[in-house]
Amino acid sequence: MCGDKPEVEIESLSEPLVVVSWGDDKPFKLIGRGFSKKTIDAFVCTNKHGNDVVPKIKVTIDPNATSTDGFLSVIAHAEPGADTEKVFWVAVKLNGMFQDAQEGLKVI
Repeated sequence: MCGDKPEVEIESLSEPLVVVSWGDDKPFKLIGRGFSKKTIDAFVCTNKHGNDVVPKIKVTIDPNATSTDGFLSVIAHAEPGADTEKVFWVAVKLNGMFQDAQEGLKVI
């Protein structure tokens, strides 16, 4: 982003710590701005820079929920074997470019 202000920002998650059990789906919301853009991808990573993606935890946009510019409804799914020791970051990309990340997802 080279110092540019991101078009999509995550201010917080809808829960202080989103807890996902192996094999289960956990719905929650990303709260911030810019979520009405149609080309957003959400994912889980190990740091605030959006790199080091965690392949065993998927975050998808909830197709059945209403989202606005101020929040985005998503669903986290953790595959068996996902790391249960760390607290991960939920991140978003717009048009394939990293925008922002917020710490607060844990697998149990």
